Amino acid sequence: MIKQQPFRASKAQIAPRVASRRVVVCRAAAPALTDVERKALSVFEATGKTSKEETLRLLVRAGLGRLVDQETVEGAILHMERLAEQDKSGPTPSIAGRWRLVFGTATKFRPFQYIPVKEDFVLNAEAKTVALESSLGPFDFYIRGVMNQWKPDSGELDFQFTKVDIHLLGEKKWEVSPKTKPKTYTFFYVADDLALARSSAGGVALLIK
Repeated sequence: MIKQQPFRASKAQIAPRVASRRVVVCRAAAPALTDVERKALSVFEATGKTSKEETLRLLVRAGLGRLVDQETVEGAILHMERLAEQDKSGPTPSIAGRWRLVFGTATKFRPFQYIPVKEDFVLNAEAKTVALESSLGPFDFYIRGVMNQWKPDSGELDFQFTKVDIHLLGEKKWEVSPKTKPKTYTFFYVADDLALARSSAGGVALLIK
């Protein structure tokens, strides 16, 4: 396996992605913030660059090149979550496809919030399946499940993982069927190549295409 290296984008590459993005922001009710989240939001707001456009530029830099510190990224995502409450846009379009999970706060250990392995969240709307595909050294992990419900009006995706396939050097070696609980990702910002969501298991996430 080839170790993934962070991609560092130039300002010229970043600006067009923000300017040309087709944007749909979902109306989502932000939950009460934890103490850690409140601090992260304060750190982001202290930058003084809190317009929607400036926030998106920061998140693009984080998604493409991991160029922003973790606490500021978390604060920027939470800021977008708050902005979503004020938005009057229509239903969320389909989120089907392959999304790279770049950043998540399910773990509170800051060094691991930029996800240190290649990890893709894959949704097949026609087959109503979901998968989390990741690689670590010679191992590939395919965590598969079902899409229980997609609610475009609220941006909520209900799903449950049911099976794990483990491959070694490209060949399937093991299959596990763990006991899991249903989960929900609430997408409060969706664009052609960037999405933000909150997990029912805790924390927020940044995904890119």
